[in-house]
Amino acid sequence: MNIAKSYITDEAGKIISVILDYQLYQKIEEILLDDGLLKAMNEVRDEESVPYEDVRELISQL
Repeated sequence: MNIAKSYITDEAGKIISVILDYQLYQKIEEILLDDGLLKAMNEVRDEESVPYEDVRELISQL
């Protein structure tokens, strides 16, 4: 896969930033967010669930 990108370097030539196409950036961001959501869901998989109405009641008391 060939990804079009440009680099920003410091005076020494060290890469400090990468410029990506905005649509590619959005896709990468979506993948990372989906992965984070999946990890969070897996962490609480075995926890007891709380009925929606109970949560609404708790929130309304705040």
